Amino acid sequence: MIRHAVAEGWLLVRSRGVVSIVLAVVLAVPVSLAGVTLSVRGWLDPVIDLGQRENVVMVLLHPRLDDSERAAWLDDQARVHPGWRLEPVPPAELARRLGEWFPYLAEVLDREGPEMLPPLVEITTTEPEQVAELAGQEQVLAVGPTSSVNRLVGRTAQHLAVVLLTVAVVVAIGAVLLAAVWVHLELHRHAEEIAIMRLMGATEATVRGPFLVAVAVPSLLAATLSVGATVATVSWLARLAAPFGVVGGTPPWPVVAGEIVGAVGLPLAAALLTLERYAADDDE
Repeated sequence: MIRHAVAEGWLLVRSRGVVSIVLAVVLAVPVSLAGVTLSVRGWLDPVIDLGQRENVVMVLLHPRLDDSERAAWLDDQARVHPGWRLEPVPPAELARRLGEWFPYLAEVLDREGPEMLPPLVEITTTEPEQVAELAGQEQVLAVGPTSSVNRLVGRTAQHLAVVLLTVAVVVAIGAVLLAAVWVHLELHRHAEEIAIMRLMGATEATVRGPFLVAVAVPSLLAATLSVGATVATVSWLARLAAPFGVVGGTPPWPVVAGEIVGAVGLPLAAALLTLERYAADDDE
């Protein structure tokens, strides 16, 4: 039975050689894209983590607030936002920073003293966008930038990984549907032969074997192409990323194994479902 399935399946592949090659390429592209994405995402983990790190946002309070009012405001924010870490900056420290950032202010600061500066509070949080809401309070004079380059880079890397994986999944679904349609068309093309085989007492395994072999051949070719393309692409990207301090490497073995399983298993599963449906329809 196995010899018959292999022989008949190979005849199907040879008679539909162009279709088999197209099917293999169409399967290899999304599988390889997913493998490259998963491999590169492993490199980007430290970059993606930047988007989840805490950020420090500076908030200037009105100078007219006295010590008790500032303390009450700090206590109120700590109660409303328990995840925030609020640290008042001493006037002398603020004066030192301003003197470093804006040297032309050093003379004024020395003459007037740090007491002339408005109170500054540093808020450390993982959600800096929430700090921007403080700008509407009467106690707040100004709110500093609520975003950072690290946060932007981290979120961009995360979105890029999601987009690539989504594209890979969509294209893979299309490839599986192509395999199912191909099997469906071949079943109809050989409908008379299948009917004769069943009348002669052939088992379902004998009937389905050649079609499974015909799908397995381009699937194995797709697995080979996808792994080769992934290794080559990941190596190329690793060389490009090296000057930026991103440590690359070869695809992890779970990714390679997943590519092989996906390239072979998905079209075979589609073929089995199609054959099962065809047999059910035929029985009716």
